[in-house]
Amino acid sequence: MAFLFLLIPLSFAGVVRDDVTVTEKTSFSWKTVCAKMVSHDSPLIEPVSGTEIDCMGKKVSASDFCEKELAQDPYYLRAFVSEATKEVICQSGKKVIFKYQCVRLADKRLCGQTAEVSCKEIRQKLARRLDIVHQSFTKNDKGIKELNCYFDSLPLEKNRIPR
Repeated sequence: MAFLFLLIPLSFAGVVRDDVTVTEKTSFSWKTVCAKMVSHDSPLIEPVSGTEIDCMGKKVSASDFCEKELAQDPYYLRAFVSEATKEVICQSGKKVIFKYQCVRLADKRLCGQTAEVSCKEIRQKLARRLDIVHQSFTKNDKGIKELNCYFDSLPLEKNRIPR
C-alpha cells in the first residue's frame, strides 16, 4: 500500500501497472531524516504528504533525503513516507514497468506530450537511477490511450535514451 502514498503527488488515478523488481528497502526514522537534513533540533515531526515530512517548520522531501543517503546505490528508485511506522522508506530496484491510462482531463500533463518526455517525468518520481529502455503510447482493447514506460538497470545500448 506504500505505492498509494507515493503516487498522490502525481495524481495517478489512471495507473494500470507499477511493477517494481525491488532489490532493497532501507528505512530511516523521521528523527534521523530531520537530524541529517535540517540544522535545528526537530522534536515535532509531522507528515506533509506521502513524500514529504515537516521538521519543525522545514519541509523535507523523502526523495531528496534518499538521493543523498543512498548516493552510492546505483539502483535507488524512489522514496516515500510511512505514517504508520514514522519512517522514510528508500526503495532500490533493477526494473520498473509502468503503464498509465489517459482517461481524465487532468491527464493532459502526461498524455499530451511525447512518450519520451512523459517517461522522463515518471522516471524522476518512480525510477530515478534507471534508464528508459522503452516508451510509447498505445491504445488498449477499449480504445483508451495508455502511456507505457519501461525502466531497467542494464539497457540495450542501441535503445538507451539519455538522461
